[in-house]
Amino acid sequence: MNILNTTDLEPEIVLLLCCARQSLGDSCQHQIQQLVSQNGLDWKKAIKMARFHRLLPLLHKVLLSMVPAELPDWVLAELHQYQLRNIGNAFSLVQELRAFLDILDTHHIKAITFKGPVTAVSAYGDLSLRVFGDLDLLVHPDDLLTLRDIAIKHGYTCDKLMAISERDCLAKLTPQEQAAYFQTQKEFSLFNPEKRIFLDIHQGILARHFYPLFDTRWIWNHTQMVEIGGKQVLSLTPEVQILVLCAQGAEDYWNQLGKICDVAMLMDKHPTLDWDHLLELSDDLDVLRRLLLGLSLVQNLYGVDLPESAQKKIQESPVIQTLVQEVQQNILLGKKANVDSRLTMRRVIHQFRLMADWRNRVYFVGDLMHPTLADMAAMPLPKSLFFFYYLFRPLRLVQEIFCHKKQNSTV
Repeated sequence: MNILNTTDLEPEIVLLLCCARQSLGDSCQHQIQQLVSQNGLDWKKAIKMARFHRLLPLLHKVLLSMVPAELPDWVLAELHQYQLRNIGNAFSLVQELRAFLDILDTHHIKAITFKGPVTAVSAYGDLSLRVFGDLDLLVHPDDLLTLRDIAIKHGYTCDKLMAISERDCLAKLTPQEQAAYFQTQKEFSLFNPEKRIFLDIHQGILARHFYPLFDTRWIWNHTQMVEIGGKQVLSLTPEVQILVLCAQGAEDYWNQLGKICDVAMLMDKHPTLDWDHLLELSDDLDVLRRLLLGLSLVQNLYGVDLPESAQKKIQESPVIQTLVQEVQQNILLGKKANVDSRLTMRRVIHQFRLMADWRNRVYFVGDLMHPTLADMAAMPLPKSLFFFYYLFRPLRLVQEIFCHKKQNSTV
């Protein structure tokens, strides 16, 4: 384990890091006791941070086992209440997962369960130690619309998750056009209003602009069975789970400590990972930079030792070292990453830096030129004039980028 340099960090963020490190076997007991006993610790801020970074279950577990007498009564009560809600939510989601997978079995549809409860079991060994708010299933592209129809038949809807203008635009498309549209989306989200459960159905890991992880035919050769709530479910091997978590974490600019902790916990629970295979696969898919960024953060923040092969690649990559410094400043010092779901110039540059293969950069730019439902909703046109959207799309992109830049400058 590496020593964590906490200079210039707020005590609340240090407490979160120490609790995660303690769970990984690093002895932080003395530091945790010092932090809890000092007057400068803002408990409201610590709990708020832990909730945002999705580390509240670990905070609850470590503090309760190490320093329960040092905690204010209201802090103990709030941590208990939150953890009870978290356990109840996890139980409900797992019950729904089991029931929905049984339904898919009757239709002979194979689905890979990933993230959510799978990461909780594979990385933490306990459903209650990780926060997850939805279910994620990966299916073959040919089964995508069939699975959507099955979900809708069993109480799910996508209407509440789309803007009214986009929903109206989608309704005007023919069934064939709707099918073609959905085939271009890496996922679509459904919501069951009665059960209050979100279900994300994926055909890709990342959006179409990054084709190596949009086309996931390769991933079906890297699966294993995992027991969740007494049911064996199809999931991903630990190596590919790490690859997926690092790919998606980099896409979100690693905006939560919990995402980095997931990778650290997976590595800790699976000490015999095939690192040569993982590095080679990541390189083949052009996600090596994403993987190395995640591994470097795991090492720096949680003190997890990396294999020599990964360490060497990190040291040889100036891009990774720059990205690591940026992410750590954003996440530890509370700076806004400014990389969200909206298209910004920062996001475009971020994507380019994560790609080593120039062909994927070209594909990324080309994919940006495809009209979206938002474009169609902003300027409704008859089908005979659809080609105008390809002229309209670049103008919308410029507007989106510069309007967002202007909004940020006024904040």
